[in-house]
Amino acid sequence: MKHFWMLALLSLAIPASAFAQTEYSNTSATGRGGVINTFASDYQTLGVNPANLGRSSHRLSFTFLEGGFGISSGAFSKDIIRDFRAKTDHTGESLAKRKSYAQAFASDHVLNLGGELNTFAVSVHFPKIGGFAFSNRQRVLGHAGFNRNFSEFLFLGQNAGIAKETGKNELVYVADVFDGTELKASWLQEWNVAFGRTIADLPGVSVSGGLGYRYVQGLALGEFSVKNGQVNAYGAISPTLAVDNDAYAANPLSTLLDIRKELTPVGTGHGFDIGVSAELARKVKLAVSVTDIGSIRWTENLMAGRDKGFILSELESKESNSFESALDMAEQLVNTSMEFAPQEELKTNLPTRLRLGAGLSVSRDVELGLDYVRPLNDAPGNLSQDFVGVGIDVMATRHLRLSSGVSTGMGDKMNLPLGVAIVTPVYEFGLSTRDITGPLSEENPGASMAFAFLRFKLGRL
Repeated sequence: MKHFWMLALLSLAIPASAFAQTEYSNTSATGRGGVINTFASDYQTLGVNPANLGRSSHRLSFTFLEGGFGISSGAFSKDIIRDFRAKTDHTGESLAKRKSYAQAFASDHVLNLGGELNTFAVSVHFPKIGGFAFSNRQRVLGHAGFNRNFSEFLFLGQNAGIAKETGKNELVYVADVFDGTELKASWLQEWNVAFGRTIADLPGVSVSGGLGYRYVQGLALGEFSVKNGQVNAYGAISPTLAVDNDAYAANPLSTLLDIRKELTPVGTGHGFDIGVSAELARKVKLAVSVTDIGSIRWTENLMAGRDKGFILSELESKESNSFESALDMAEQLVNTSMEFAPQEELKTNLPTRLRLGAGLSVSRDVELGLDYVRPLNDAPGNLSQDFVGVGIDVMATRHLRLSSGVSTGMGDKMNLPLGVAIVTPVYEFGLSTRDITGPLSEENPGASMAFAFLRFKLGRL
């Protein structure tokens, strides 16, 4: 179990570069800051709004290896990242400096991370029947938030306020001292299929409806969270990923590439999407959908933790603000405070979301959209707060489409996205970022990128 928690923590802390957003498997949406509900068509509707398949623009559309990633933080600054990346020994760092880091990391949004990849996606449209879409998608999501006690222990160790207030041999419990702390990570493989069609076509008004289904294979799951005194601690990971640390250190390449190992799922589940969209006077678009309705049953390599209590004075700490030292302390806090044991089964909900969208076709070359996304549960991988964004697509030339907008929410700052796409009648290439200011920000920096190199559309309708 120790190694799993380290893997989960590391996955949430990819070189403090690091973000959990939506739609990284869609380059165009990322270029609009995540705004997609009224823009989506063809296979892009999968996981967003299947109703839009009823108004596809091409008979056949497909893509390969389209995806992206995003990382953001409400705690990191460029100075902190610079210190974490430094190779010098930080032992003996001034107490004042470590206190400043402990204060910065006492945040509900220490780290938000997301990554998605459509290995392939395809859609086909039959005018008298409707549209069908199918895809395989990899989705990695994570979130970290620390309460004051947890953050102080990471950087101050025995100088943390709670350590000084607690007796030397006093037993304390996670439920009491770490309320508000969250570490969540998940890796899911999805097989998506959806159908949408026009259900009412009246003068000036067209209404479409759609349904989507996904078979979900869980490859990794981790959670250590405390909310209102309730402790959740569990983990499940594919045997291929749960490599032995000693064997990996001795020969990492052969350990990872062992052909006898398969990326076998440790959980399976089912999810559903439902959506409705409308187009008014061929100018105004409205859309509403609920996605990821369902759950996953985790049955393999599953461990669950019990809040057994621990003695704060027994924790070992270094007077250091290094990234490695903080990870070591996080590992100690989890493994010392919790007693892990195998569990036969665990059921977790999929990250269900309500999506609302409104759009306006200003002209043939300009389209505007407004999206609002609300998480309907606190499942691993769901948004931590509501999302709202305004996006725009502009055909600057016959073959050049520019996307931008503004978006915020999920504990993140205001973002300024940008997307560039080369468009031909049958082929499309695109690159985008959710926030062009992220890498330049002194406070709360972030990074994101989405890419599409192999998009094709045939048979314009």
